[in-house]
Amino acid sequence: MTDHPSITERYITANGATDVITAAGWVAQRHEMALMLWAVMYQGKTSQKHRLAEMLGDHLNRAKEKRKTLKGDAWKIAREMLAWHCEGVCTACDGRGYEAIQGTPSLSDNLCSHCHGSGKRPYPRDAAHVWMEQELNQLSAIAANEMMKRLARALDF
Repeated sequence: MTDHPSITERYITANGATDVITAAGWVAQRHEMALMLWAVMYQGKTSQKHRLAEMLGDHLNRAKEKRKTLKGDAWKIAREMLAWHCEGVCTACDGRGYEAIQGTPSLSDNLCSHCHGSGKRPYPRDAAHVWMEQELNQLSAIAANEMMKRLARALDF
């Protein structure tokens, strides 16, 4: 057995990467924001972060016309919630949800006092922030679902 992949293994990997790119293209045709979020979160494409925040802000402004409970600067909320969605891990507990026992690698039974056990940094809980969190979760689910459907068809699963 060698440490280097054979030509066949390399071809299979290359074909798999092509399938992912093709699936991403299909998703983008119907769900541009979902694919952008996926690219920012999982491909590290920070260049798309500003455009995505603008699109999310526009989306929130359209929603504000229909829902009077949504208040605040749409683009500021979009930037805050996009940052929270991508990097919202609680820094006090490193996303574990429990306080660490000092001097040991173990966790205590006490919930983290900063995130109250969620493992995520807190954010403002007004209607607009909550709405944006739900939209981001929905976009993540759409991207993952569409990508998996396309990949499953392409790979015969």
